[in-house]
Amino acid sequence: MTWQIWREHNLESQFNPRAAIGEKTNGILLGWANQSNKRRSELKGLFDIPYGEHPLMQYDRHVAHGNDLIIINIHGGYFRALDKSDMDHHMADLVKAGNGVININYPLCPEVSLTEIIATLKNGIKKILSDLSTEGLMQKIILMGHSAGAHLAMHLSQEKILQSRLVGIIALSGAYELGFVRELTVNQDVRLSSAEMHQFNCLNNLPAQGPKYYIAVGGGEPSGWIDQSWLIARELTKRGDDTTFHVCSKANHFNLIDYLCDSENPEGALLNKWIKSILK
Repeated sequence: MTWQIWREHNLESQFNPRAAIGEKTNGILLGWANQSNKRRSELKGLFDIPYGEHPLMQYDRHVAHGNDLIIINIHGGYFRALDKSDMDHHMADLVKAGNGVININYPLCPEVSLTEIIATLKNGIKKILSDLSTEGLMQKIILMGHSAGAHLAMHLSQEKILQSRLVGIIALSGAYELGFVRELTVNQDVRLSSAEMHQFNCLNNLPAQGPKYYIAVGGGEPSGWIDQSWLIARELTKRGDDTTFHVCSKANHFNLIDYLCDSENPEGALLNKWIKSILK
């Protein structure tokens, strides 16, 4: 159901995950940072490879020639917060399952606009693919994003340079319509324009056709937010895309990604099975 039906039922609690979870949010994010600090040594490879002049235009590469696939991860944070380093424990789980992983940063609102974020990440993707080719790392690619990162992954999928290698998109608890952003407190930072609201609506501007899609959302999230994942999965299915839609029972917006990246968790085992089957 479109986000507009929730106007009478507190848009902030439906479409701002931090507001929905409340005071627990800071503790969850602190836990991410602590776990990432503990597990960073598990990640072999290169950190903070520049793809531009801004200090946040950097990516980490943990890829071996023996990896079957490379997952390019885009962190969330409503386009205005968080850092790739906060997700290093998730990356460690993905690497432990046998995947090559690239974890990318990008400048944030309000320093830059959403338009500039997407343009920046497009340049980042070009640099990543160039570097991979130089190293002879020619594996197929999955784009993965959580929250705002899921939205960004959808748009990046359209890049022509990816078309011959992109086989999958993992979109975890994403925001896809964006119209509601202009009515939330987060827009004090995001400053989403009317033009951006229309241009970057994923339902009207669908991602690439051809890759397989894994769309997941937490069963413990607000109904309006769950609708976002259901809507994009419906549109992709209507178009004929190979689309898996999964509701992770009782998961909230943040521990959803904890469960799904961990292949030893039953929910993560399902995603890992999907990843392993994608080349068959």
